[in-house]
Amino acid sequence: MVYRYRSLVKKTAIVFIITVTLPILQTSAFKIKENTLLKSTISLQNKQWTFIIYMDADNDLEKAALKSINSMEYSGSNKDINIIVQLDTKTIFKGVRRYYITKDMDAWSIRSEIIQNLSEKDMGNPDTLVDFVEWTIKHYPARRYCLVLWDHGNGWQGGICYDETSKSHLSMLDLKQAMNEIKKFNDKNIDLILFDACLMGMLEVYYQIRETTDVIVGSEDVIWGEGCPYHMILHDLKNKPESNASTLGKIIIENYADYYSSFSIAMGAFYNNLLADNIVNKLDSLAQLLIENTKEYKKEIKKAIEETKTFDVGDYKTNYRDLYDFAQEIKNLVPDKDVKEAAGELMKSIDNTKIFFTQNKNRGAYGLSIYLPVKKSDYKDEYNTIDLSIATHWDDFIRKYIKTNNAKSLIPVHIFSKKLWGFLL
Repeated sequence: MVYRYRSLVKKTAIVFIITVTLPILQTSAFKIKENTLLKSTISLQNKQWTFIIYMDADNDLEKAALKSINSMEYSGSNKDINIIVQLDTKTIFKGVRRYYITKDMDAWSIRSEIIQNLSEKDMGNPDTLVDFVEWTIKHYPARRYCLVLWDHGNGWQGGICYDETSKSHLSMLDLKQAMNEIKKFNDKNIDLILFDACLMGMLEVYYQIRETTDVIVGSEDVIWGEGCPYHMILHDLKNKPESNASTLGKIIIENYADYYSSFSIAMGAFYNNLLADNIVNKLDSLAQLLIENTKEYKKEIKKAIEETKTFDVGDYKTNYRDLYDFAQEIKNLVPDKDVKEAAGELMKSIDNTKIFFTQNKNRGAYGLSIYLPVKKSDYKDEYNTIDLSIATHWDDFIRKYIKTNNAKSLIPVHIFSKKLWGFLL
């Protein structure tokens, strides 16, 4: 079983294999129907939903991508739902393909129509994402849109959509640029964005695109195998095609949890359009108070951080910690009344912005992580450039804490001890 995060330590993704039995298709005999007539199909009638799936498999996930598309075919598009995929692989075929996913129960072949064959594209370029989404909205209009970003992910640090041919990926700045252009074209927010990639369920990522999507779904933890079980998700949505974005968010998470019930899970859905007024303002208030009290409550803050749920991947230290859990630990450990109140308000704001969340084997997870390194060597200066750092004092708190926690005594401990013992004697 592969889980899909992008290591910052190495240029290539680290693949972890776990021996398990899951109802997942084997890929050795996979076939793609090649003799499909290319079309320029335009939907003449708006449907309830269009799924826009940006599937970057120009890396070690290309076989997982085929399985994922095959699972979509178990449901397929119908009179209420369009399912459009843009697929880029590393070795399976040249260029990029756009599929209109149709119903097919063949477990060993992809039989959906190839509606466009394109030359090689850089899937890590925001212009490529914009072009695909705008093209899909134009040709397959619907009342609501679900944009799926499918690939490796690594939160704010590593971004998403790694194209190994082009040696690029979508950074936080790229993602913001792309989503702003998509909103301008669509003249409204995308209804739901699903990050089908590891470690993307964090405040920094969501805030970066806060004004371009209503609902957002992501995982604090890794994403397993071929990703979300689309055969289950689409089946449920087809039964209730009039579902709004918040309902679809819940459908996605419930089915993911059912499908990967033996694995660690921490996936949440949030009202992303409420993020700034709710969570971010409360985070800023808490950060300012922590800055003021860092020296006085150094030990308590340190213990709170140590007790907070983290989302490391094997030996890779992400420095991603659950935000709600951190606020809860601060509230419990720091005696200052104002700090306690601010931490409690932050917890309430997370609850009020959260639509649905589920966890398994992730005690202390509540749906939203945040960057919180404790060593100077772990702090990345690029963090200063993302929107959350610009809008709040959270980055200032991190730097203040790191400086305070790593401050050295003016008199070395061993010398101080000798002087003390000499005085006593």
